[in-house]
Parts: sequence; C-alpha cells; structure tokens
Amino acid sequence: MSELEESEIEEALQSLNFTKNDSKVLLTLCKYKILSPADIAKHSGVDRARVYDSLNRLIDKGFIQKEPIKRGANYQVIPISRIFKTIRDEYKQKIEDTLVLEKVIAELEITKEETEPRVWAISSRSKIRKKIKELINTAKERIFFILTPDLLMNELGGYEWVLRELWNKKFSTDIQIVIALKYNEFLKEEIKKLLKVSVVIHSIEGDSVLPFGLLIVDNQFLLTTLDQVKEAPEYTSGLWLEHGTPKQIIGYEHLFKYFITSQCKLIKLTPKKVQYTS
Repeated sequence: MSELEESEIEEALQSLNFTKNDSKVLLTLCKYKILSPADIAKHSGVDRARVYDSLNRLIDKGFIQKEPIKRGANYQVIPISRIFKTIRDEYKQKIEDTLVLEKVIAELEITKEETEPRVWAISSRSKIRKKIKELINTAKERIFFILTPDLLMNELGGYEWVLRELWNKKFSTDIQIVIALKYNEFLKEEIKKLLKVSVVIHSIEGDSVLPFGLLIVDNQFLLTTLDQVKEAPEYTSGLWLEHGTPKQIIGYEHLFKYFITSQCKLIKLTPKKVQYTS
C-alpha cells in the first residue's frame, strides 16, 4: 500500500466514523504515544477546549487512557492493533445485524393482495384498436376473438393490421388462438396463412349484423358493441376488464364458446386435388 499524507489518513479515519477533531487527536497520540492536553493541542492544531471533547469521546471508545491523577494528567493511546481490531469487530457485528434485520423486516412485510380487477369504458375506433393490439401483444396463454366486421373492412382501415398481429403472435409463441369472423373471398390468402400456423378459425354464418365483438386474453376481456350502421357497421364503444378473476372471465368464455358453436362454421385447409394420368 502506498504511503498516505497525514491529511489523507485523517480523512480515512473520518470515513470510519471519527470526527475531524477526533481523528487529529488520535493520530497525534499515535505518533507521540503519551501527551498532555496542551501538547496534543499544539501538535494536532485542534483548539485546546475541543481537545478535551475529543479525548472524552476516545476514552469512551476505549482507544486512549488517562493517567490516574487528578491534575495535569497525560493521555496515552492503546496499541494500534487493538484499536483497529475493535473497529473491524464492530463492522463485522454490523454486517451480522444487517443480515438479521433484512430477514426480520422481510417477515414483517404485509403480503400484497392480488391486483384489484377493474372495468374501464373505452370509446372511439382508435382507442379500441389500440387496446386490441395491446392485449394481443401481451397475451401469454390464450386469445379468443370474435372480430367485428369493421376490423376487416378496407373502408374502415382494412384487415391487414389485426390479422398480422394474430399471425405474428402465433408464429412466435405456442399460444392458443381461436377466432371467429365474417368470411369474405378477399380474406382467403390471409386465412390460409393463419391456418398454417394453427390458428383456429370459425366463419360467422348468416346475414344479420353482428351485435358485438369479444376479445378474451388470459385474465382480461374487451367487449365492443354496435353503435351505428351507416355505410358500414361500427363498434366504437366497449368495456375492458383488467386483472379479472376466473369467475369474472368464465361467463364471457361461455358466451364465446356458445357463439362459435351455434353461429359459426369451422374453417379448414383443404388439400389440393391431384390429377392422375393413365
């Protein structure tokens, strides 16, 4: 270890919880072994009145001793090795105390309740589409999705974005995805791509206007309702359940399963016919 200036030694002592004056007084006694308060003040540069304060604190720590006489007593430092052994032992004890406190305080921590379920109202086409994309991206276990016609119409933004989100999610994960939609010939190639990555697709049968849309993702759902039928039906109002409980989700699961079994037809890939020549 390189040599240190006295000022650097004093700073190091201060980092070990000595006051500035205490470090000067202790260092002076370490150099001269035994001194009177007047000589300590002279050699340390500490005001004599302050020297007595430091001497009393260092005596309390057990680092110096006072001659057993009433007047004119000198002060002597104990062996340096004992001083620093005492300091090291104190730090070891503090480390042990921190380990005990860490355990005890951790046991006092109140177990947080599960995040409270919340239902939020959502309105406007842009907010609903943003939430749909967010839910698909954060899904971990399953996606059940009744797609409303407005999500698939070119006049209202086109279908590519939502079908691409579903394809990307299934392609990159082993998540369960089941969807229902109104089949149109222009969706044929996109549907083939989804079927090839094992997305289960149901075609919504009949000509009646779909009254609602439903997206179930893990413990959340987004229910949208038909608001207006002008040139095209729009679904711009919805309810989003965040952090739902199984009991809150199960009813919407039943609604989804009822819809795809009673109102839909499963779409399957059909193998190409092979022409044989004799």
